Amino acid sequence: MVSGIGAILVKRLKERFGACAAAFEASEAELAAVPLIGPSRARSFYRSMRESDYAGEIARAERNGVALTTWDDPAYPAELLKIADPPLVFYSRGDMAALSRPCISMIGTRRASIYGGETARRFAYQLAGAGYTVVSGLAHGIDTESHRGALQAHGTTVGVLGGALNCFYPKENTGLAKEMVAGGGAVITEYPFGREPDRQTFPMRNRIVSGLSKGVLVIESPLNGGTMITVKQALEQGRPVMAVPGRIDSPSSQGCHRLIREGARLVTNVDEVLEELNDLFTGMGTRRPVAPGTDKAPPKVAEGRPRAVLSPEERSVFQLLTPEGVGVDELVRRSGLDAGRVGAILIGLQIKRLAKSLPGCRFATTAGAGLG
Repeated sequence: MVSGIGAILVKRLKERFGACAAAFEASEAELAAVPLIGPSRARSFYRSMRESDYAGEIARAERNGVALTTWDDPAYPAELLKIADPPLVFYSRGDMAALSRPCISMIGTRRASIYGGETARRFAYQLAGAGYTVVSGLAHGIDTESHRGALQAHGTTVGVLGGALNCFYPKENTGLAKEMVAGGGAVITEYPFGREPDRQTFPMRNRIVSGLSKGVLVIESPLNGGTMITVKQALEQGRPVMAVPGRIDSPSSQGCHRLIREGARLVTNVDEVLEELNDLFTGMGTRRPVAPGTDKAPPKVAEGRPRAVLSPEERSVFQLLTPEGVGVDELVRRSGLDAGRVGAILIGLQIKRLAKSLPGCRFATTAGAGLG
């Protein structure tokens, strides 16, 4: 409820004062001394901390059957705590235990084709049947069909909103959200009551969609838009990215095709998704992921990912990387390639899990990265 304070600043406040609550008792001068705050922001934080009606917010949540889950709560999703900027608190309706199971994010365009919608429902049905919680953004198109597919399998699915629970968007999916909660899933958000969704909140929401999951499955996407933002965040979080191919003449499939060219796993069935996640049924005690009316045996566990084979340009950039990290400007200078090309190569290396993004526009090799 205090604008401008996120995960990184809260960690610094805890380091300085010993506990989050102690920051509310700190003076303006003490706040200003915390790294990254300074006098101007300290003045704003000091005032907001005293004006915010947090007790009223908690009471409102209780009246409306909304649970608040913070970092220190055992119900906070373990996968999300691993990302650089996990939400400070979740507002949720439903069962947060749905996020304690292995999750997979299914994402794609709001303007889904018939093919895209049917594909999303089929994959979600089988993944939910395999015991995965299907996570998506409750938007129109691929998100909606993914949630529906999981419900048809009597599985669990979780929707992450880009605004407050009392500012639900899109309103057409209100009934779907209720079905998800009734089916053992949940609808969650990091935004306090009254926060309307906008162009800023949706990209922020996307980091949660990818961060909750063991992998991200792109069903259908154009070259630009929120789906590709989520893919970028997934790569920064070290999540594997998979993509479903589509028609070569369909603009709605061009994003998937680009991801596949850059090294994302091409998947055409759920067996391949499970192989990529590489933890088939381990400790899950769940059903086989079979389609309705079929009797297909579960896939075998993949025996490791083959070493990547790179183009000469990709190899030249990869060989400049170190475990400690190298700045983008230095990579441009040393490779002799232009900045746009280096940026595209770095995305491809992240998709192939040979490189990872570090703070300050630096990139490093991942553990065990190797070439064919």
